[in-house]
Amino acid sequence: MRQLLLTICLSTLFFSNILHAQTGCPGCVVNVPAGFPADTVYLPDLPDGIEGTPYDQNVSFRLPKTTTPVNAIDSTTPPGLTITKFEILSVEGLPQGLYWQLNQSVFEPATQTDGCMRICGTPLESDSFELTVTLKATVFIITQESSFPMSIYIAPKVSTTDGFSITNPSGCGGTTVTFTNNVPSNGNEGFSYTWDFGDGSPVSAEEDPAPHTYDQPGTYEVAYEAIVDTVGYILESITVNDIDCTDPPLFGNPDLYLEVLDPDGIKVYDSSPEINDTDLPYTFPINLLLGPGNYTLYVKDADSGIKGGDDNCGNLSFNILSDGTLVAGGLNVDMNILHPVDTIQSLDTVTVYPQPVNPTVNAPNGLSACAGATGLVLSSNYGFGNQWILNGNLIPGATDFIYMPTQSGSYQVQYVSIDGCIATSDEALVEIHPLPAQPIWFNYNNSLRVTDTTALPAQYSLQWYNASTPIPGETGIWYCSMESGTYGLLVTDLETGCTNSYAAAVVNNPNFDCLIGTNSPEIQTFEILPNPTTGTALLRLREPFTQDGTVRVWDATGRLLQTLSAQAGMQAISLELGQLSPGMYAVEILADGFHGLGRVIRM
Repeated sequence: MRQLLLTICLSTLFFSNILHAQTGCPGCVVNVPAGFPADTVYLPDLPDGIEGTPYDQNVSFRLPKTTTPVNAIDSTTPPGLTITKFEILSVEGLPQGLYWQLNQSVFEPATQTDGCMRICGTPLESDSFELTVTLKATVFIITQESSFPMSIYIAPKVSTTDGFSITNPSGCGGTTVTFTNNVPSNGNEGFSYTWDFGDGSPVSAEEDPAPHTYDQPGTYEVAYEAIVDTVGYILESITVNDIDCTDPPLFGNPDLYLEVLDPDGIKVYDSSPEINDTDLPYTFPINLLLGPGNYTLYVKDADSGIKGGDDNCGNLSFNILSDGTLVAGGLNVDMNILHPVDTIQSLDTVTVYPQPVNPTVNAPNGLSACAGATGLVLSSNYGFGNQWILNGNLIPGATDFIYMPTQSGSYQVQYVSIDGCIATSDEALVEIHPLPAQPIWFNYNNSLRVTDTTALPAQYSLQWYNASTPIPGETGIWYCSMESGTYGLLVTDLETGCTNSYAAAVVNNPNFDCLIGTNSPEIQTFEILPNPTTGTALLRLREPFTQDGTVRVWDATGRLLQTLSAQAGMQAISLELGQLSPGMYAVEILADGFHGLGRVIRM
């Protein structure tokens, strides 16, 4: 059972008055039942529907004026706050084939809280469905979310005739049909049945056949016949055409009456009193239920006043099959024996539509991209009838044959044929990689240095630019600018290939040479000898430190490799670089308010 979920988002934002609703269901009528409080939440369940049967329903609702009714349902919402505005944003999760439209999308609870939604179309699937109606509400300063339950049930299709009913009379690629006999025997005798399923399978004589599966596309006519033979044989009447007796002259015709004896000789019918002066032919109404065996008919003349007893005008034997004329001596009668049998014949149709081939998702530019890229495109091999899906949920409005993902996830495309048959593609896993953080750098005495190396990706590469031109060989975390210009640094995440950059204008200060330190008269400079070196190099100051300082060695990726202490009075510091791999390293000095940068090459 899937439930309809109504989500209210309380927000201080001012929302648009335009609702992009589904189309095709105009003209709902507001009809909130009487007796509801003015400040309440009323949202009824949607009426049930039937798969494949047109659906057209109005649903009226009432929105609250304050958060008090919301608090009664969701205690996390504070009561007593005035709601100044509602906006209904979307209705998601309706069965395929159903659409919706509101009478209006924006409500100001101070003047109006009642609205309606019309849902119509032909549902293409049966189930209990969970929907999500999303609203936004404005309450000064406070933001809160609350939910309200609803549900809609779409029953399976049923086809009914006089004799039988069909559940699931149509399907895509195949359908298993359940037959319901509308003429049940209820355990009584006299019922017989014939089922022809129309697909060449054996005819069934069962009262309630098992569910029958049709697994090939086509139209199948189901023929049903029920024979109800429960009344039996009824001797409806006997017409006496001639008899084997007469009355004396002047006494007229015999005065006839009939007697019927059952096979056991028991009289079960007597037409007395007699019919005076019976003119032949004469029909006697009988209405006698007959059973098996032979019965005996006696035709008699009530003659007790003339001859001293009733005359036998003839007798004969008959049974349930004796309908028609019987003759025994001078007795001639027509037996009218009825055998009422009801025959119910019904036809219905089972339709199996072709199951469409599952669509395929094509990604001509691949399934991964960097955030902000416009080249990631998914396409369906069907030109129409498409619906795109993200992580199992329909994407509202995404019905074109192409779709441009904006977030990572599992994408599928669903195709709905003109017969209402649904086919769904395999999943396509799309990954949209975030861009690396901007490689922000600062300018210190013409030395351009990355501000925060920890923000760089786990695996990265760097490239310095002068305007739009890459500077050959400059791929470290710092760069010594020799002239004014606009410099940029491009960082590439080597795992994803995504890039980001940062650029700024640099005005070259001729008083500083960032390759060897500084020429500023108020602070010291230094040199590194030999440079390049195969192992040990000597960092030599022009003047000794007057206070303790620090010397640090960095590699081109920004990793700190060595930290050395420089004591006051020292003028030279030994750099042991033999354990380092060949390459270029940055040397930094911090002492006496001095910040110097230099380079050393390890051969």
